[in-house]
Amino acid sequence: MFVSLQFKLELKKEDKEKLIKLMRRQSSAIRVAYNMLKELEKKKTRNPHVQIYHRLRQLFPDLPTKYIDSAIYKAKQYPTDKINQWCLEAEDFLKNSAKTTLQGKQEKNLKNNGEN
Repeated sequence: MFVSLQFKLELKKEDKEKLIKLMRRQSSAIRVAYNMLKELEKKKTRNPHVQIYHRLRQLFPDLPTKYIDSAIYKAKQYPTDKINQWCLEAEDFLKNSAKTTLQGKQEKNLKNNGEN
């Protein structure tokens, strides 16, 4: 059972980048775990959790163990048609958040105009 909370974070730029990278890795791990679950169900293998865990550990060595286990459990929860929709929604969110951030000259111009 997963419990979730909703809140707003005020993060520094470097912390926000770390969080987005972690979210991307987690999303990728869920997608890989889901695809492996489908393959292993077809083959009817025993103890797929262990096999998926070791594969995710190889693919995502910097992802904490807690998140790898979480990715496997989340992949098991999704019905077949929902996982692709979830991954696309997460991808759209990350693309939109990247578009809304100002970079380089735009950011400097905004700071200079705001100070005057």
